[in-house]
Amino acid sequence: MTPRITAPTPTRGPGPSHAPPDVRYAPGLKLARALGWFSIGLGLAEALAPRDMADLTGVHSPGLLQLYGMREIACGIGILGSARPAGWLWARVAGDALDLATLGASLTNANGETGRVLASAAAVAGVTALDVMCSLQLSAAATMEG
Repeated sequence: MTPRITAPTPTRGPGPSHAPPDVRYAPGLKLARALGWFSIGLGLAEALAPRDMADLTGVHSPGLLQLYGMREIACGIGILGSARPAGWLWARVAGDALDLATLGASLTNANGETGRVLASAAAVAGVTALDVMCSLQLSAAATMEG
């Protein structure tokens, strides 16, 4: 009697595999995990110490920073808890755009803190570049899966 195979198993060697590609090894996944932890750390700082973050960034709206912190924590948990975190990384990109818009608005009433606001904007722009790069890599890997 032939045993019944209930789940596809990958083949060894150069032949085609009948199992779906393993996204645990997709390009960008290591960076995604790092960005997930970064998101949680930044979110905790914004949520728990909004006045300190306001002084650091030049955005003097502690309530808004707390909300942004909760967004960061949610994205971080989503990235770390998902086998396919591309969607959560795109949410980070959208959050980065919101952060940059908030920093731009803060420039109009920087009250001598223009340097802090510009430094914060430069930091956010740098992280945004990483978020976009990682999102594109993971989205491409998900597309290749089918």
